[in-house]
Amino acid sequence: MPLLHTLPFIAYLLSGLLLTRYFVLDSVTNQHRTIVNLTLLIATSSHGYILFDLWHHNGVFFGLTISMSFVAWVVATLLFVTSFTKPIHSLGIIVYPLSAVLVIIAFYFPGTQDNLLSTSIAVHVFLSIGAYALLALAVAQSILLSIQEKLLHEHNINTFVDKLPAFQTMENFLYQSLKMGSTLLTFSLISGYFYIDDFFTQELMPKTILSIIAWIGFVCIVLGHKFFGWRGKLISRATQIAFAVLVLSYFGTKFFLEIL
Repeated sequence: MPLLHTLPFIAYLLSGLLLTRYFVLDSVTNQHRTIVNLTLLIATSSHGYILFDLWHHNGVFFGLTISMSFVAWVVATLLFVTSFTKPIHSLGIIVYPLSAVLVIIAFYFPGTQDNLLSTSIAVHVFLSIGAYALLALAVAQSILLSIQEKLLHEHNINTFVDKLPAFQTMENFLYQSLKMGSTLLTFSLISGYFYIDDFFTQELMPKTILSIIAWIGFVCIVLGHKFFGWRGKLISRATQIAFAVLVLSYFGTKFFLEIL
């Protein structure tokens, strides 16, 4: 494997391991944060360079594994940048190792590059990717929130729980991510309407139906929290289910069309 692909893989893994070490060991302090930031800068920069190289003058190749790698890069970069102002770096325990895996998968199984995505639909594509990234962060946050809630309920205040932000802070970030992600998903669905020439020949029916179902789920979660006070386990579980439908809508249909 070339150095350019090895670099983000190792850097992502190292960042995830360092963050895990920080959250599970009493003896580790914030002093190692500089090393984590440096490795993340290397990981996101090299990963971004790999993806940028896929752009051509007449479009960009956006196959299944490349799409997954691109979403992973946006999620990792967004988390890295946001962690400077919000106490959310614990999400890196989940996000960064997964990003490392997707870099390798995209390298070994890039797919065929005979189908270029036209640059004319870039707005729709990037709105979709932004929505996926924010909602993926919300899912990662919901997983950590579920773990935190369970341990607090059991009065198991270990090093991991002690170093996490306050439960209310964790919940607030989850709701913010859900609201922003749902908003971008709304704009993504609206913009996608203008690029559908024929609903049936482009084989977009399953993708569109599943995307709308996921969108309804996220909107219900946001409105349920705002008007009915939904929170805790209900919000976490509903977020994970809605995101699973959203992933199935894009990557599931893409897998069916490109692989099967």
